Amino acid sequence: MASRLVFFVFMLTAAVVPTSGARGKEFIVGDEAGWTLGFDYQAWAYGKKFHVGDKLVFRYYVGAHNVFKVNGTGFQNCIKPKAGEALSTGTDTIVLATPGRKWYVCGVGKHCENGMKLVIDVLPLKAQAPKPSPPAPLTYGKKFIVGDEAGWRLGFDYQAWAKGKHFQVGDKLVFKYYPGAHNVFKVNGTGFQNCIRPPATEALKTGNDTIVLATPGRKWYICGVGQHCEKGMKLFLIVLPRAAKSPPAPYSTPYTPKGV
Repeated sequence: MASRLVFFVFMLTAAVVPTSGARGKEFIVGDEAGWTLGFDYQAWAYGKKFHVGDKLVFRYYVGAHNVFKVNGTGFQNCIKPKAGEALSTGTDTIVLATPGRKWYVCGVGKHCENGMKLVIDVLPLKAQAPKPSPPAPLTYGKKFIVGDEAGWRLGFDYQAWAKGKHFQVGDKLVFKYYPGAHNVFKVNGTGFQNCIRPPATEALKTGNDTIVLATPGRKWYICGVGQHCEKGMKLFLIVLPRAAKSPPAPYSTPYTPKGV
């Protein structure tokens, strides 16, 4: 039982940490579920964009599963290649080196026939647009501890907390909570209204998450753990442009009457 708990914590941590860089993005196949039976991998892949240079990582208990790269016929009919072609480390990483359709199956028992298979389309490498000069860091602004002493938790009215406060560009929101108990997602208005969580990799989860309010407008935040959002763990606020500071009055020499 303890080993299963450790594996679950390991999988959860690995799945929600985004890994990207000059050579592409890393996708944990199945996110928290990993590579396993009883999971819809086509639903998982739906809407994701895979590019040349990205990586797929298949995570599972060693010996319980494996990974074969196959062609379309092998995928359709669950035809496994030679056993020597199987990936079987339990943390198999595949670099998507060429564009086109890619097929993967589990070759253990009847796992493929029971739906343990994945097909994706890999897009060509995205052209790297020249990076714009980074904006000057915001060195001013007020820091707001969300919920004040209560922090970020269930059973608190965050709209009442935000009411009457003036948030401006350059201010900071700090979400404080016990790591693992909650997290923070930035969403749009629809995601806020319907508690729609973005991909797990977009979660903030340090327990001391700081967000700089860099642009004016409406901002929405929710907790993505369990039903926390549905139970009211969500925050909406409006960020105002930074008020221009009045220039200091020009210095002038005090008038001194002649003859004094």
